[in-house]
Amino acid sequence: MNDVPYERCAVQEPASRLLPVLEATLNRLRQAYNERQISPGTIERVYLRKGWIAVTGTNLECGIAPCHGNFPGKMPDTNTPVLRQLQSLIGIPLLVLPDLKLSLSPQLDSSVKLAVLCALSQPFLGCPTIRRCGWHAECWRAGDPFILDNPVFSRMIRPDDIVAVAGPWIGCRRLWEICRELHVIVPDPDPISCSLGVGNTISVGPTRIHCHAPEEQKEVLGNADVVLIPSSILADGTFEQCLGDAKNARLTGLVGPGASLVPDAFFSRGFDFIQSCRIVDAQHFTDDFMNDPDPLVGVSGYQKQYLFVRKDRAGYRASGTQYTDCQNNRELCR
Repeated sequence: MNDVPYERCAVQEPASRLLPVLEATLNRLRQAYNERQISPGTIERVYLRKGWIAVTGTNLECGIAPCHGNFPGKMPDTNTPVLRQLQSLIGIPLLVLPDLKLSLSPQLDSSVKLAVLCALSQPFLGCPTIRRCGWHAECWRAGDPFILDNPVFSRMIRPDDIVAVAGPWIGCRRLWEICRELHVIVPDPDPISCSLGVGNTISVGPTRIHCHAPEEQKEVLGNADVVLIPSSILADGTFEQCLGDAKNARLTGLVGPGASLVPDAFFSRGFDFIQSCRIVDAQHFTDDFMNDPDPLVGVSGYQKQYLFVRKDRAGYRASGTQYTDCQNNRELCR
């Protein structure tokens, strides 16, 4: 497909305030860049897949976020106005864009800015850097089968815990095997996630995951011992409500690709851990994002997944237990 010529639109105006936790994250990033005396680049390209958006910068920055808003209904439709609006972002400094009022729908505006904050965070997500900030940190190769079957944060989950996921359960594979009950808030019923067993009787699945409508979120999260919050809440306007509904949980974690952010502000707001990813090869990441049939699988080879945990979180067992014993040739970084 040929590139569409770039056309600069009108200069953007100052924006209304970011979500407070993201405003604090932006301020922390500005401090980190000043301390290291490095300058981030400008926006080089914006990538779209159904449900996802990625942003790259001129200094090899790269970030991904859940995509909300007026996404083009038919791909590729290069005449769609929203694509021209996204094209107007090219050349804007990454550290400046979150402060601007973009000519996009509010939700797509939030998704773009979240992707930019993720891109800006990448240089500061290495485990040694996070540990110097006073947090627990460990990381591993994305897609590791052992980790997929045995989530690292499972060390903090007890067999009698009720676990609730406030949205799509990306990265939460096989959780039902390590807790008493697993509950998931499902915004829209997805036929792909349903299953049928036909015999003398007909059973409807999933049988070990309790799915709930959004109207049940307050009760479901309020009764959970562990709440996993997907990064989509940072872009869809439900952050404060979701965090308030989870106030009774023993553990609250932020999970998913769009949670690839420096953790300070989230720990200050009461999160206990973050599990996400660090993009270590932006060129291969964007190539697979554009071409692989399943972008989340395709790009996983060019990421390091990580777990960051508050040091005052009781019950966290640092690396050196069953995971290091079983890893053998796994690429687990400590």
